[in-house]
Amino acid sequence: YKIVSYSKEYLVGGSATATAGLFTNPLDLVKTRFQLQGELQTRGAYEVKYRNIFDAFIKIGRHEGITGLQKGLTSALAYQLAMNSTRLGTYQTIVNSGITKNSSDEQVFWRL
Repeated sequence: YKIVSYSKEYLVGGSATATAGLFTNPLDLVKTRFQLQGELQTRGAYEVKYRNIFDAFIKIGRHEGITGLQKGLTSALAYQLAMNSTRLGTYQTIVNSGITKNSSDEQVFWRL
């Protein structure tokens, strides 16, 4: 019974971070492309592709389609699942076990 309960915490944490990653991936993609435009060129010797973030969203959407805004989603979700499902699942498992509560059932950082 306990193993199922612990697994559920990791599954819920992983699902939450994957859902967040699904919605924030287009923002990360646009931010990264905007930051890296002309990065390997000498200063002033490159054509500015995107004037601002909104322009980048529109141009990527037009030229690459809606799926173009989700490029890199697989690696982003793998990262979120590996890092944050472990973090959130472990945290909730520790809280549920009662390790972080004192004798008055108050939440504390450590027990003496």
